[in-house]
Amino acid sequence: MLLEVLQKDFDINDIVNDICGKEYTILNRILENNYASCRYKLLQIKPAKFNIDLECYTESVYLNFDLRNNGIVFYFRFRNTEYVEFCKFNQFSFQSNDNSFIIQTDQNIYDFQILDKLNHKKFLIKLYRFIIASKK
Repeated sequence: MLLEVLQKDFDINDIVNDICGKEYTILNRILENNYASCRYKLLQIKPAKFNIDLECYTESVYLNFDLRNNGIVFYFRFRNTEYVEFCKFNQFSFQSNDNSFIIQTDQNIYDFQILDKLNHKKFLIKLYRFIIASKK
């Protein structure tokens, strides 16, 4: 679910935590070796929502993925507005090739450019582990 983040809107964090699980603490990140993913460049969002048109936008939009116990979360900034996408693992699918990483959530399809292939492979392995652990 793609939502616009407003600074005074703390309900969004509660919604994200309810659906995907709480954010890992620093100690839990060290113990579980769950750090943010490498950086990706957002190329396209389908269907267009909140008037986000990346094809006509001259700036680059970069982001990292955060894995939680029940789902995946990522934040990005477009024209000085922050957005959050979050989805449970059972409503999530992805495809990856040499330069492209495509994620399909429950409502949207995202196309990313892979900037670091070695760390992308490590992230995919970690993602598979989280998906398998969430099914138990």
